[in-house]
Amino acid sequence: MTERDVRRSVVRNGLVALAVWWLWMPLVAVVVWLVKHLVFGGFGQQDQSYVLLLQQELFPHGGVLDATPLFWIWAAVGLCGTVGAVVYVAGESGAGFGGRWVRLALVVTVLAVVGSLVRVGTGLWDDDKDAGRFYAAATVLDVPEGGAGTPRSVLPVTEHTRPGDGVRCDLVGTADVPACVKTAPMPDFDFEARTASYAAATKALTDSAGLTSGVHLMGHSLHYLPDASQGGGVWTAVLDGSGEQPMEGVAVWDGRSNSVATCAFRGDHAFGRAFAGSGAVSLRNLLAERFPELVYSDQDIWGYCDGADPRTARPVVVVSVARQIGWRQRTVLEPAGVLVLRGSPDGRPAVTYRAEVAPGELPGAVYPASVVRDQIHEVQWLGGRGAKDDRGFGYDHTSAATNAGNPGEFLLRSKADGHLYYVTPLVPRESSSQLVVGYAVLQADRAGGGLNELHVYVRGDDAPSVNLDVLASRMVSYMAQQTSITISAGQGGALQELVPFGRDMWRGFVDFNGQTQDYIDLSGDATVTPNLVSLNGSITPPGGGQPAPAPAPASTATPAPAPGASAPTGGCGGDPGQLTTGQLAACVAELSRQLQGRVQDPAPARP
Repeated sequence: MTERDVRRSVVRNGLVALAVWWLWMPLVAVVVWLVKHLVFGGFGQQDQSYVLLLQQELFPHGGVLDATPLFWIWAAVGLCGTVGAVVYVAGESGAGFGGRWVRLALVVTVLAVVGSLVRVGTGLWDDDKDAGRFYAAATVLDVPEGGAGTPRSVLPVTEHTRPGDGVRCDLVGTADVPACVKTAPMPDFDFEARTASYAAATKALTDSAGLTSGVHLMGHSLHYLPDASQGGGVWTAVLDGSGEQPMEGVAVWDGRSNSVATCAFRGDHAFGRAFAGSGAVSLRNLLAERFPELVYSDQDIWGYCDGADPRTARPVVVVSVARQIGWRQRTVLEPAGVLVLRGSPDGRPAVTYRAEVAPGELPGAVYPASVVRDQIHEVQWLGGRGAKDDRGFGYDHTSAATNAGNPGEFLLRSKADGHLYYVTPLVPRESSSQLVVGYAVLQADRAGGGLNELHVYVRGDDAPSVNLDVLASRMVSYMAQQTSITISAGQGGALQELVPFGRDMWRGFVDFNGQTQDYIDLSGDATVTPNLVSLNGSITPPGGGQPAPAPAPASTATPAPAPGASAPTGGCGGDPGQLTTGQLAACVAELSRQLQGRVQDPAPARP
C-alpha cells in the first residue's frame, strides 16, 4: 500500500468516525419521532409532546438561531470530537501539524468550541431571567400615593427607577428587566362575593354528580362562574369519562341547595370522547392531533350549561389554551384563546378554536389561570437579579391554613365594570410573614393579542394590617359569640377559605360535614359590622346536638368595635357571663389586635 493510499484510508476513517460522532444523536431523535408518528399514529399526544419537547430543549425558534444552552453543549462536545479527529488524521497520515490547512482547521474548530461554551454560559445565566423579562413586560406595580411613603415591600424596585411616560408608568426600573410602577391605589372594584367554599363545592359535586359507571368528577375542572346578579354565581365541574366511557356532561351547583343539576351529552348533542378516555375515546389525543401547537393545563378546563334549565340545557366544555413560543434562548407560554367543545348527532366532538374572545362572550374565564400563576411568580424579577437573590423581592400566595387548598386566582366579578378578574392576595416572598401586602388582579374574561396586563396593587405600610390567620381567629370568635358554637379554623376545620371582596372586606365560609352552612363577612380593620348569614335556617353544631337559632340579620348584628376602642371598664379578665354583648365584642377585638401585633413583630431568638 502506497503512502497516498495510507493517507486516503486515514482520512476516510477519520471522516466516518466524525460522522458517527456528530450524527448518532440526531439519527436517534429521528427514529424516535418515526416510531411515535408511524407506530403510534392516532395518538396525537405522542407527536405533540415530542415536538414541543424538542422545541423547548433545543430549538425554541425552530432552528439553530437562538438555540438553547443544551444545543450548544451538544455542539461543543461535537466540536471537541472534531478536534480529536483532526489531530488523529494529521498524526496518522504523516501530514503533521505544520501544514497550513491543518493549523487553520484546528484554530477554527477551537474557536468554535469557545464560542459554543460562551453561548452555553450566557444561556444558562439568563435562562430564568429571560422568562422574567417576558412576563414583566405585561406587569404593572400600582403603589399608593402619599401616606407613609413607598411601601417597604416594593422598595427594591422603586429605589432604582427613572421617570416614565406618566400614562402607563410613572416610574420605570433601571434594571435589565422591564419594571413599570404606577402611582395609583387599588380601584374600588367591589367584587361580587361567593356563597360557598371551594371545599364545599368539591364535596357537593363529587358526591351528587354522575349517573354512569366509569364517570368521575374532573377535579381540576371545578370552577366558580360569577353571575351578573348578586349571589347568582354557580359552581360547575366536568363529568369526565374513563377508558371507553365517554364524557357524561357538566354538573352545576348553586352553592346553597343540597341538589346538583346536570346537563348531559345526549340525543343530537352526544359526545363520544373523554379527557381520561383511552384509544379512540381519548379527547386529549384528538385535540393534540387537530391543534398540535396548543397546550393547556387541567385547571384551565371548565364547563357550563347553555340554557336556563340544566336538565334540558346543552353542556359546553371550554379549554383556555396557551401556545409555546420561542423567546430568546428558551420557550415561554403565551395565552392563545379557547377551544369550545360541544356535542353532535354522531357523537363526534364539535371543536371550535377561537383565538380571540371578548368580554361577555363566555360565562367564565377565557384567560388561562396557569399563565396567571407564571406571571405572578415572575414578578420577583422586576428589580433585577440582585433584588431577587439578595433582597428576596417578590410576592407569593398566602400559606394560611384556611386557604391551604385554594390560596388564590379567585375568579370574581366586579360590580363596577361587570368584568371577571382573577384576584390573588399576596404576601412577601421568602418571608415567614403572612401579612397581605398586595393583590394581584388580572382581567379574566378577555383573551387574544398576547398577555393580559397583571396589576399588583401594593398596600401601604400604614394601611390596616390584614393577616388571614388573625381574620380567621376573629371570625371564629364572632361565630361563638353569636351562636354559642365553637368551630375550628384551617384546613379540615369548619371555617375555611377566606376570599376578598369589596374594599378591605373578606368572606369566610363555615362548612359542616362538607357543606357550607354559613358565611361571615368581616373587614380587615374591624370597622365594619360583621355579617353572619345562615344559608339553611338554623345553625347546626358540628358534633350534633340542638341547633342554635339563626343569627340576626346584618342590620341588627352587634357592631364590631372600631380600632382604638377601649376594653370594658370591668376588665376582660373577669367572668364573661357578666359582660354585655358590646363589652364582650370589645374584648374579642382587643385580643385580636394584640395577636395581630405579635404576628407582625419578629419572634425573639431562641437560646
